[in-house]
Amino acid sequence: MDRKIFTIVLAVVLIGCFFLPYFSFFGMGVSGFDLVKASGGGWQKYILLLVPLSGVLLLIGAVNNENYPLGRNLLCWLPLLAIIFTVIISPLIDGAAFGDIFSALGKGYGAGLWATIAASLVLAFYNPKAKA
Repeated sequence: MDRKIFTIVLAVVLIGCFFLPYFSFFGMGVSGFDLVKASGGGWQKYILLLVPLSGVLLLIGAVNNENYPLGRNLLCWLPLLAIIFTVIISPLIDGAAFGDIFSALGKGYGAGLWATIAASLVLAFYNPKAKA
């Protein structure tokens, strides 16, 4: 699979997973979109918008003969950095204990967050060669 098709597929996954449940509580799922549009919270919830935004920009760049608006490397790392911020750094800012954050990792995560983590890890660390 060449880099263009690879980028298109993972960009669509990032966009789609934003609307799937990120967290599950008592059988109820909360998507990334629901988290952003919720009335509570501060500026930190808007960091999650980097996930679909970078997916859209990656998709536009891949379809446009790999002319990316902000550079492919930056757009490939933004979703992973946004997820790390949301899962680890944001609770630290809110005053959670460091040990509690790592003991709670993975608990209550929905399918959307797991797929976003997987897609962002693959995007960040796997860089296929462009088709000549």
